[in-house]
Amino acid sequence: MKYAVPKHIGDYNKNMMLSILRDRGPTSRVELSRLLDLSPTAVTRNTSTLLESGIIRECGAEESSIGRKPTLIELCSDFCYVLGADLVGGTLKVALADLMGNIVEYTEQPVLKEHGAGAILQQLKDSLRAVIDASNVPPDRIWVITVGAPGIFDPGTGKSQFTFFVDGWDDIDIRREVYDVLHIETIIENDVNLDVIGETWKGVGRQYENILYVKLGQGFAARIVLHNQLLRGQHSMTGEIGYMLPSIPLGDSSEAINYESMLCNDAVARRYRQRNGACSVGTISDVYALSDSGDAVAGEVLGELLNGFAIALLNSVTVLDPQVIILGGDACCFSDAELSFLNERMQQFYPLDQNILTSELDKKACLYGAVKNGLDRVEARITEIW
Repeated sequence: MKYAVPKHIGDYNKNMMLSILRDRGPTSRVELSRLLDLSPTAVTRNTSTLLESGIIRECGAEESSIGRKPTLIELCSDFCYVLGADLVGGTLKVALADLMGNIVEYTEQPVLKEHGAGAILQQLKDSLRAVIDASNVPPDRIWVITVGAPGIFDPGTGKSQFTFFVDGWDDIDIRREVYDVLHIETIIENDVNLDVIGETWKGVGRQYENILYVKLGQGFAARIVLHNQLLRGQHSMTGEIGYMLPSIPLGDSSEAINYESMLCNDAVARRYRQRNGACSVGTISDVYALSDSGDAVAGEVLGELLNGFAIALLNSVTVLDPQVIILGGDACCFSDAELSFLNERMQQFYPLDQNILTSELDKKACLYGAVKNGLDRVEARITEIW
């Protein structure tokens, strides 16, 4: 049995205080005491330390009709900064954010996939450096860099596993390579993990505790948030539903095709070409746009995609029973009618109505997740020195 010790309780309360100030903005000590269920003395002691450290500042008084107006406090947004980067979706996005999560510098450019893994790594380093230089923020004020990329990353080596992003990518320790150039703590995280972190911070996931997030595009994967916590699993593979099999052929299971092979960009584009589609396509979004314009072949392929997608969602929902299903990646383009189709198809086999939404952040979800991941690490580091 594990017991809570005073240090753990104290660290938790400190983290919660910083999170409240970041999420709510100016807050009085009285309100912090109520929200944290701490004594006014404990709140005053902690805020005094933060004021002395320059992490927070007093910023006026709260409106009050009786008695003395409570003084408000807020985070000093320029105390430190975080960098977030997203390598997914064909575009490298890099953002510098302050302690409140406000983006103060941003850049994006096409990812140089055709030039190989080494060129992409160099492009990442150059873009991070360019954003720092453009911001005029001293590098020692930037505490954390979080990079979102395809793959499941080994926490020991920092290298990617199980990815088909580009040849040679799995051989690179991105974390070490970036740190050796910029000398800033660097975290490498799976892009779908960051998608759902971003969505629960700034997107449609804000009001839900139990979420199934499903990303459709170059790959096919899901992530699960249970009681506001991202599940990772023993091998950091929780939610890799692209490996699920719709069926196993009798006699030779080696011929089985998994959901990713059926539903990802390459598979959908290939089906369109095999049926002599008239246009050049490379992604689900391309096929979707053609279907909208009246292309019959694209409409047929899209219908098959939606049907397979509904069954994959059904298989996941029967295990998880989430409050909401959030669709990301190329599934962001699905209309209300297509979301209704997914729900109706699932209800043919499962008795419950599903709450299905598309991502509010769309192609920025991973970037916002990278910023949030960096801010969480900053809070932990502040707690360590507080």
